[in-house]
Amino acid sequence: MFKLDEKHLEAAQLIAKEHRRKKSCDACYDRGWIGVSEQNLLVLCTRCVEMDAAMEAWKAYVSEHEDLKEHFSELFEEKPVEESTEAVSKPTLHDHHKTGPTGKPLFTPGQRRTGHTKKIG
Repeated sequence: MFKLDEKHLEAAQLIAKEHRRKKSCDACYDRGWIGVSEQNLLVLCTRCVEMDAAMEAWKAYVSEHEDLKEHFSELFEEKPVEESTEAVSKPTLHDHHKTGPTGKPLFTPGQRRTGHTKKIG
């Protein structure tokens, strides 16, 4: 199992600190990271760290170090973005109603309702 070296962990901590948005955060105690995973990878704070900029900085750091490239190769794989240009149509009035379960009806006219009988007594 891959385990990140301490020198790379310290670099990741610096990257997290550089890309913080807020001055104070109760989730990460103003560090920029919440904790460390089993693989010695940093878990960034989602509340105060700008994730996209931090990931770009981490990609740049990984590209400079050959020993990290093989373990983080999925960062550099470009995923094809599917662009869908569907015409947005205005929903009709009937589209907003929920469709209920289509089972047998609970009450049919003429059926005696036993739950609401008047007590004599």
